[in-house]
Formats: sequence, structure tokens, C-alpha cells
Amino acid sequence: MGFVTFVTDRWKWAVAAAIGLLAVSVLIAGYLAWSGGKETDSATLLRKAVSQLEGGLEAAKQEEGIRLLQEVTHRYAKSAAAAEATLRLGMHYYTLGSYDEARKAYTAYLEKNPKGQIAFSAGLGLGDTYLAERNYEKAVEIYTRLVEQFHQEPLLPEAQLHLAAAYHGMNRVTEARALHEKIVATYPNTGWAQRSQAELYKSGPTSR
Repeated sequence: MGFVTFVTDRWKWAVAAAIGLLAVSVLIAGYLAWSGGKETDSATLLRKAVSQLEGGLEAAKQEEGIRLLQEVTHRYAKSAAAAEATLRLGMHYYTLGSYDEARKAYTAYLEKNPKGQIAFSAGLGLGDTYLAERNYEKAVEIYTRLVEQFHQEPLLPEAQLHLAAAYHGMNRVTEARALHEKIVATYPNTGWAQRSQAELYKSGPTSR
């Protein structure tokens, strides 16, 4: 009887373990299906937003497009679609000169996703709103933070160029020139180097 009881107990534990593993598998599968569904839904909503924005200049379509973009960022904050919607919102408001609204879009994303897939681009857009308003001190603060935090970012020289522009705005010509020279030396034969060369040429050889 002892042996039978032992075998029976072991079998019960094995069945319980198998049921437990099955339950975990079902939960994982359910989560993946839910996550995939969320990505699909967010992408669909994003497409609707884009179609409205690109469907014409009518105010009603533009307003609906913006509303849908905002819905994507709120309902699907962690999705790839939300990242794209954030950049579209920020650029839309920036183009209109609505810098406060652009900042809200970028800041909302960065607060939720400080290391998200568009954190660098959102930070760059944020800095650009201050640069456009000639708030050079704030722009320098943001661009400097980007350069320090994202030193492996492929688009890093873009932030450096914007930082140099902010330095120029503050009349910190020496720092701006040093940054342009660094870009030329680090990224030769690129569009970034060409833009820096043009700025160095305009500033002249005796601007130090």
C-alpha cells in the first residue's frame, strides 16, 4: 500500500505540475495574442489618422487626424504606432508654430518611455521647439543631455549640429566652432560634415 500511495502521490504531483505548466503556457500565449492584437489595432488606427491628415487640407480632416493620433498615443502608449504618432504630432505642431503643443507630445512620450525607440528623436524635437523660440539656454540644456546620454546613437551628429546652432544663438562662438570641427573630423564625407564645413566657412578662420 505504501508503494501504491507513493506512486499515486507522485502521479498527482506530476499532473498538477503539468496543469501548472499548461496554465502558464496559456497565459503566455494569451498575452502574446493580446499584445499582437494591440499592435494591430494601434497600427490600424494610425493608418486612419495618416489618411485623414494626408487626405486634404480641410480643417475637419486635419482635426480628425490629430484626434486619432492622440488616441493612438493614449490608448497604445507602448506600441510602435504610438512612437510614430508622437513624432507626427510633434512635427505637425512644430510646423504650425505651436511649440507648446509639440513639447507636450514629446514630453508625454519621454516621461513614459525615457529609453524608448524614439527617445532620441523626441528629445531632438523637444530641443528644436526651444531653438525655434530662441530659448537658446534651454535648447543647449536639452541637446547637451542628448549628446551625453545617446553617445552611440547613429544620428548623434544631428544633435551636435543643433547644439552648435544653439551655441551660436548664445554667442558662444568658440564652443560652436569646436563642435563643428569635431563633426568634420569624426564624420568625414557626410552631409553632417558638409554642413559643419559651411558653418566654419561662414564664421571665418579668426572667429576663435
